[in-house]
Amino acid sequence: MSIAQLMQEPRPRSTRLDLEIAGTSRSLSLVRRLLDTCTRHQRLQPQVLNDVKLAVAEACTNVIRHAFQFDPTRRFGLNIQVSDRYFLVQLQYEDARFDPGTIPQPDLNNLREGGLGVYIMRHIMDVVEYATDPPTRTVTLRMMKRISPDDAGGQSENRYQG
Repeated sequence: MSIAQLMQEPRPRSTRLDLEIAGTSRSLSLVRRLLDTCTRHQRLQPQVLNDVKLAVAEACTNVIRHAFQFDPTRRFGLNIQVSDRYFLVQLQYEDARFDPGTIPQPDLNNLREGGLGVYIMRHIMDVVEYATDPPTRTVTLRMMKRISPDDAGGQSENRYQG
């Protein structure tokens, strides 16, 4: 089942949050606090929550910095769903220039500041998917972290859809 299908069919006792976030770096602290709040009743292990917070912060930072260029008038959608099995995140925003197929692999032997956000997200989350819709200039990023014990240790999947 895809992340989009999982988000449309919420599990019992799940928490769902749909937001519109301003394209400013100040929004990042709000997002982190909301992630904490969404997960209180799920009793997530601190490492899982910290991993998800880092991946979501990286994703939001990329939108704010690269797509919006810190323009506070621009907004993006952030959807979060937390259940006993999955932590699902979707970001949706406009960016006519973005092509997920052009994201370079970082040179880990020659690190520089910046350029590691997508790499970090791919290694923290179990699934990372980008979809683009050129007619509407919409980019959708979906990420999933499995949190159920019987799903732990699954292989990481990364999918690109154009």
